[in-house]
Amino acid sequence: MNDIDALVKSDEMAQFVDFTRKYQENPELRARAETEPRAVLSEHGIRMSPEHDVRIVANTAETFHLVMPPDPNSVLAEEDLAAVAGGVRTDRCASTLISCVLTFS
Repeated sequence: MNDIDALVKSDEMAQFVDFTRKYQENPELRARAETEPRAVLSEHGIRMSPEHDVRIVANTAETFHLVMPPDPNSVLAEEDLAAVAGGVRTDRCASTLISCVLTFS
């Protein structure tokens, strides 16, 4: 199993999938998630790094959001470099992967 397979089968992915299902079924949750994303994600067991801006947006018939990975030419801080050495940094790559998995699977 490679790093991507492990991420897709992880508890983190299960939490994202469960949250996505609830988000789609519940208009009140959807509205609140778009205005208070960090709080709502935390309530569903999904913790995001405090230094990252968190936004939840939904595609519509008129608008499609394509989430791209970070710029590969950007410089990583030493702690970021240490975190990715030998593994997958889920707080940076999971959102892109999950968007693809949920949208295109």
